[in-house]
Amino acid sequence: MDLVYKAKMLSQGGRNGTIQSDEGDVRIKLAVPASMGGKGDGPNPEQLFAGAFGACFEQSVRHIAKKNHLSLRGCFVEAELSMYITFEDAYRMAMTVTVHMAGELDQAQADQLLERAKGICPYVDATKNNVAPNLNAVLDTPVAA
Repeated sequence: MDLVYKAKMLSQGGRNGTIQSDEGDVRIKLAVPASMGGKGDGPNPEQLFAGAFGACFEQSVRHIAKKNHLSLRGCFVEAELSMYITFEDAYRMAMTVTVHMAGELDQAQADQLLERAKGICPYVDATKNNVAPNLNAVLDTPVAA
């Protein structure tokens, strides 16, 4: 296995703190969501995680489509992360990933594309025993029957 990239982020202050890259090019002030008792006046870790997950999954979809010469003219991802608290006061997450695709694909091809992307996406792999993504393929320009 060859190393292709290494990221290092520093955090201080927890959910009301800051995160920044060790290079200093990323610096974000975090805020606790209002629904969790905070002011909700800034981004929170769950939003950042959902955004990163969606971006990575979209890249996996685009990679599989290109590698298999599928006509994918465009796509975008909606990643929705839900946070739950158990009776034992443990937090758990669920993720719904909806991929909107434009191209000469039918629904079966689109669904198969997501399953194949799921197999190569490092975020899916990293969370496979914790967050199982519910995947949905939406054809924005469906192929006429």
